[in-house]
Amino acid sequence: MKKGRLLGAVGTVALIASLLTTAWAGVPNQVQLPGSAIPQFVDPLPDLDLVPAGAGQIELRMKEFKSMILPANTVPGYTGTWVWGYLQPGQVANQLPDGSVPGRQSYIGPVIAATRGVATEMKFVNELPTVNATKVLAYKYSTDQTMHWADPLNMGMSMCSHMSMPPAFGSACSFNYGEFAAGQFGEVQIPAAVHLHGGEVPPQLDGGPDSWFTNNGSTGVLKGASYYSRDGAAATNYAIYRYPNTQETAPIWFHDHTLGATRLNVYAGLAGAYLVADPAKDPANLPELVPLVLQDRMFDTSGQLFFSAGGAGGLLWALNPEHPYWNPEFLGDVMVVNGKSWPYKNVQAKRYTFLFLNGSNARTYEMFLTDPVSKNPGPALWVIGTDGGYLDKPVPATKGKLVIMPGERYQVIVDFAGFQAGRIGPNGLAYSGKWLLKNTAKAPYPSGESPDGNTEGRIMQFLIGAAPATDASFNPALAGATLRQPMVRLVNPATGTVAVPVQKTRQLTLNEVMGMPQMTTDPITGLPVSYPGGPLEILVNNTKWNGKRINGVNAATGHYTFEPIPGLTLDAKGTNYISERPNEGETEVWEIVNLTADAHPIHLHLVQFQLINRQNFDVNGYSAAYSKAFPGGGFDPMTMKPYPAGAYIPGFGPPLSYDGNPANVRAVGGNPDVAALVKGKPLYLQGPAAPALPHEAGWKDTVMALPGQVTRIAVRWAPTDLAATTPAASAFFPFDPNGGDGYVWHCHIIDHEDNEMMRPDEVTPNPNGVRSFVKGVDF
Repeated sequence: MKKGRLLGAVGTVALIASLLTTAWAGVPNQVQLPGSAIPQFVDPLPDLDLVPAGAGQIELRMKEFKSMILPANTVPGYTGTWVWGYLQPGQVANQLPDGSVPGRQSYIGPVIAATRGVATEMKFVNELPTVNATKVLAYKYSTDQTMHWADPLNMGMSMCSHMSMPPAFGSACSFNYGEFAAGQFGEVQIPAAVHLHGGEVPPQLDGGPDSWFTNNGSTGVLKGASYYSRDGAAATNYAIYRYPNTQETAPIWFHDHTLGATRLNVYAGLAGAYLVADPAKDPANLPELVPLVLQDRMFDTSGQLFFSAGGAGGLLWALNPEHPYWNPEFLGDVMVVNGKSWPYKNVQAKRYTFLFLNGSNARTYEMFLTDPVSKNPGPALWVIGTDGGYLDKPVPATKGKLVIMPGERYQVIVDFAGFQAGRIGPNGLAYSGKWLLKNTAKAPYPSGESPDGNTEGRIMQFLIGAAPATDASFNPALAGATLRQPMVRLVNPATGTVAVPVQKTRQLTLNEVMGMPQMTTDPITGLPVSYPGGPLEILVNNTKWNGKRINGVNAATGHYTFEPIPGLTLDAKGTNYISERPNEGETEVWEIVNLTADAHPIHLHLVQFQLINRQNFDVNGYSAAYSKAFPGGGFDPMTMKPYPAGAYIPGFGPPLSYDGNPANVRAVGGNPDVAALVKGKPLYLQGPAAPALPHEAGWKDTVMALPGQVTRIAVRWAPTDLAATTPAASAFFPFDPNGGDGYVWHCHIIDHEDNEMMRPDEVTPNPNGVRSFVKGVDF
């Protein structure tokens, strides 16, 4: 995990003691509890609440409550960790004065079980406490006003994000949200938004970054620009969404998506699962389903959530003073599954279906089963489903390990038969009957630090009991085993090529904007600090959220001034400038050119897509050509002048015209062609393109884009079960996909998403579309 540094030019015990007793801005009185101090495999895996969807409305209330994440007596007096979560009305009524909720086993959830073709009406109510009252210190002391975020008190203007210099010590922008003086918080409401991740829904129901709303307080109910509720103006501190459930069977989920604060709200607990089933087409007799929501956390010596931001624990976590509370990747040292640290699960020696959902902020998992005693390899992980539904047939995880990035889901069958204690394993030693779910993924993935084998390297443990008399469930290892009728294929998975006509190709970059090492004043504490430098922000296609670029500084205010990136057009609300505006029904190829050092899980709202292939490219050579293509301009904060031609300009947008770029007639996006040829040979691409791994070769809404590679996906802006031969003019959703609110695409490392690695997009409706799910009638 990334370690914090001692605050101050020279760290001393006295300094830390002073820090923890001094009312400096944004410094919680917390001391981190090492993950190694927490007992493992003490508590059973929690069951998640299951709520069947039917004709009636399902109401979920966002509440603060206590959850027993850690084993009892992990720390003296531990009675639970304060979290946020979605509670049902009956659970709210039964909440005890100490904050606990009888019968609620986890902060995660619930699991909504929906049926295809039957709409589900959800009422999400924001009953979160004020910033002053919340006991979730990981939120209270980690909001960063210098980032572009919801900023409810300023009508979403987020003016602190416009500053040309780091915030001054003691200034309003150096404080947390709702902090009006050092260590003093007001009765300010907390914004929240609910996104249905993987949902095929109208834009009004998507729950995007600007759809946030607050509880009712002294300022009334505050709402984002894209807020929507089915009952319109009558709505107060809630949103009513009626989801159509028209998509194919899929393990989707819902979680917070508040602009600039998703990492904090999800960390506090706001996430649940949403399973769409199609009884007429789903495979029969699958083994028992067990959801496994994977997360990593940190805790303090009181057993409360600890977040690596600001001066938490007397350490400096920020890499740059420009964003004093932001850490590029949160990486915890405690593995949490279904809301429980290092749980165990008793299983029989039979088959189970596990739904793996990576709900971590930034951590990738590379998972496999092993016997911790005999060191024998465990049973195979048979993948049967991806983000967007079932595969055609089961496939074993590649090389026995399953890699899953934040936001991704995989359904996996594990057969524990024959792995009971006493059986002799391949290495000649007897099985112990204990099977450890291991993690070997480096963080950041794929080339960061190796996980500590005693903490981050362990996820959970399975204890195998006796075998049942028979196990008649679906067996993925049988020859010819199939799960469904063949899915619609936009891609030939064997060759890694597109199998349908393509109307447009987009080539889009992933960019990291770096800050330099510097010795300066910490905006939070006023102490002299040596900042190591590192990512200031991460961008998609070198473009900020709003589609504007910096062109100077206002001398009177010290704020940056901005101009729209040429060629981009205003969205329907007149707020942001759009570059990705696909046509409903058309198929596009997106080529994601990763110029950063790490992998990114790229997520598109509304649609499922298929991975075509990945291909290495000459990063240094392409980066040189990319930088050389910039025309000059913008504003360099180091020289206070425009950048010269031929130099990379952060946040400038692509170096060339997004559309009509003569240097790349093959693909729009405004970048030099990564597939350029010289004398018939690739100038930048290296080696053959690698098709999707067998377990990835299904419908996806989140895909891993590795560093130094071009990741190609085929995206059809239409339902997944329309025949591949359907003409674009005849392909459409049952709802209007435009509607004035739009969607987004972004990195699902939510620390990145919160700091500009996200862009809005709008879908141009198919004029031939016939709508059966209509705003004002059905939602």
